[in-house]
Amino acid sequence: EWANCVYDEFFLQGDKEAEEDMPISPLCDRTKTNRPEAQVGFMTFVVKPAFELLSRCLPRVESVIMTQLEENLAYWNKEKEKMSEEKEETK
Repeated sequence: EWANCVYDEFFLQGDKEAEEDMPISPLCDRTKTNRPEAQVGFMTFVVKPAFELLSRCLPRVESVIMTQLEENLAYWNKEKEKMSEEKEETK
């Protein structure tokens, strides 16, 4: 749910940028951004490495946060697959 709130905010920014004839920032174009794909990328390349590093200093991060992160990543990967399958069905 938080992710959707963040994307809603991003898309409002993109709408404003479009209104001002500015280039639309990455992840802010509601017509091109694939939420599940963007979430998987963000979690894989930003969130996960940051928390892996933090877990070296705070070992509990690994058992608590990394477990939840993996569950969230699995959820978004499933959503990504569903979206991909739906796209294939509409072709």
